[in-house]
Amino acid sequence: MASPWVNDALSHAQSAFSSKINTDILEVGGGSRTHIPLKGARYTVLDISKEQLEKNKDAAERILGDAQTIDYGDRHFDACVFWDVLEHLESPRSALLRAHDTLSPGGLVFVKGPILSSAKGIFTDLTPWWSHVLFYRYVLRQKNAGKPGYAPFRVEHAAEASHSEIAQTLKELGMDIVFVGEYVSTQVHALKDRIPPLYWLYEAFGLLLRTVSAGRIGGRETEFLIVAKCLRQ
Repeated sequence: MASPWVNDALSHAQSAFSSKINTDILEVGGGSRTHIPLKGARYTVLDISKEQLEKNKDAAERILGDAQTIDYGDRHFDACVFWDVLEHLESPRSALLRAHDTLSPGGLVFVKGPILSSAKGIFTDLTPWWSHVLFYRYVLRQKNAGKPGYAPFRVEHAAEASHSEIAQTLKELGMDIVFVGEYVSTQVHALKDRIPPLYWLYEAFGLLLRTVSAGRIGGRETEFLIVAKCLRQ
């Protein structure tokens, strides 16, 4: 069953490209699979991990490179997708700028990522990477977690990766923000189902953050999706 953010992203893609015969989609940091499975689309996948690219069965073209420094040449796309990738970069803005230059007029940018000010975002920032690996292996039951080419990947959590900063960057690039959604991660649901005591500790942590910050940080919603349209003619 697809997550609600996938359903929302797919709905916008289908609406925008329903009359287009061939839709070219760039997935930045696309990893091992597409995140917006649009029928008939052609996917170009950029990733810094050779292992991830080799596992991707959806890609028509695979590019091994860094999203912050890549030269896309004369490639052009109808949509650019950043799915849980900008939080791993030192300069998310650079990655957005480079991808934006490849967009066709009326093209879309999809950005999905963690809400850095949420309880989950702050907890992730405060805890070491090895603890994230243990969570993936024993709560999410992903036996290859932490191995080369497998999540969880180390995060930078640069301020530029916050959803407010991303939205501002897209606006500065002349794009129209057409959708913003906020959601609770499936990881939180998995923790609640499989280790309830740890889930309630996590909830207590979030409540403490919300209380001491007057609600500014520690929110329950942990993920965001932004869809923006290129207004360039």
